[in-house]
Amino acid sequence: MNEKIILINPKMFNGAYRFFPIGIGSIAASLFKHGIDHEFHDQHIDWQSDEDLITQIRPHGVPRMFGLTGLLTSFQSVKNLAIALKMAFPESKIVLGGKIVVVRPDILFHNMPVDYIIRGEGEEAIIALWKALHGEGELETIKGLTYRTADGVIHDHGETDPVRDLDSYIIPYHRFDMEKYITSCNIQSPNVPSINMISSRGCPFSCTFCNFSLGDRVPVRFYSNLADSLDYLIQNFGLQHVTFNDDMFTVNRNHMRRVCDIIKERKLSFSISTRLDFLNEASIALLDESGCKYLCIGIESPSPTVAKVIDKRLNLEKFQANITALKQSRIVVNYGFIFGYLGETEQTIAETRDFVLRNGILYSAFFANAFPRTLLYEMIQDRIGDEEAYLQKLYSVDLTKDYLVNMTDIPRPRLYQLRDEIIVDSVLNLMDKRIALFSPILRAGGLVYLAFMRRYGLRFAWIKRLFEFINMSIVKPATKGG
Repeated sequence: MNEKIILINPKMFNGAYRFFPIGIGSIAASLFKHGIDHEFHDQHIDWQSDEDLITQIRPHGVPRMFGLTGLLTSFQSVKNLAIALKMAFPESKIVLGGKIVVVRPDILFHNMPVDYIIRGEGEEAIIALWKALHGEGELETIKGLTYRTADGVIHDHGETDPVRDLDSYIIPYHRFDMEKYITSCNIQSPNVPSINMISSRGCPFSCTFCNFSLGDRVPVRFYSNLADSLDYLIQNFGLQHVTFNDDMFTVNRNHMRRVCDIIKERKLSFSISTRLDFLNEASIALLDESGCKYLCIGIESPSPTVAKVIDKRLNLEKFQANITALKQSRIVVNYGFIFGYLGETEQTIAETRDFVLRNGILYSAFFANAFPRTLLYEMIQDRIGDEEAYLQKLYSVDLTKDYLVNMTDIPRPRLYQLRDEIIVDSVLNLMDKRIALFSPILRAGGLVYLAFMRRYGLRFAWIKRLFEFINMSIVKPATKGG
């Protein structure tokens, strides 16, 4: 048996989603730091079958451990991969981490032949587990570890403590084939060599649809090695754009300024996500002059009725000046909404429509889908039914088009119609007034286009990429400042 850990990023349901697996990158940083032999395979970026992956691994012997990650929308592919690995390498241990582990341990163990589950940030837990398997420590002392004994009893040690010093786990990009990830196919930076990164972890809020809030804990921040990572990627792969996957990029103004300085010095462009109430005119100006090209802001719902259920705690009237300042900037803003949330009615949808058209913004909405370990999931538990069957459905969910459980009293076809109408009308509202004569034709065509994409187009990776390219490089820039 090889004293090696093989890290694997399984496939998602659609090959259009291309990103660097930051979580596995941090685990690799931890293994590298402790001198533990490891290798990495990305099934998703290579769109590789389980059989081909096993054929690639087998000649190098039986590894001590496989480390798998996964999203909730990867449930089925993670399940299939774990089964295939255990059949091919029955002596190897399989440890599972990532966002998929919010699923109840008994369901995961029932569906997948995994030996261990790590809940929370795994950089330190994976080292403790490796040592325990080599006689240096006990499984019972490892925080965040869940395992099942031979008699079927599940031992759950909760979540790991958050990593406070992210500078201790800088991703060793030189050990990854970064040619595959520095790509112009990123949906937030079309036609520009780009990579996704984080400069912070966590969010201090607790919206009911989210299962990764840190509650009152302050997000962890790092930047001392960010410049070195960027320089390496610029010099070796021509990096021009960074999509920061931070939940709340602007939650700390000092951090935001320091990262903006690093980006500006290297003449990069970048994309971020944040909340409307964590911006002001000065921070918007700073982002604009520092090269921020795309900004995602979660409004969720402007209706007070729905916003209360979401627990967004966002006073939109108080921050109207930020919307005005963003319209005057060069930043292309994606205002994100959630459609069909618990408590949604035709009246709340009308309120959303009025907010969108009155403010002259482009409407972009995800359908409300409940994920395990969220308050929303608990609130609609009686509508979910068979939990395992629901998780199977989550495997193939595309939040832009799929609505698994109707949380409203509005018939599903009517919901689709109302959502499509807001999207099309928000685009027309922002376009040159000289085309007003053609608005009825454009509106009808837009509604047909959205219906087609929802039913057929997003099933295929190349159409999905084309859809996102049109959205990010044509539609949104064309309506900017309209």
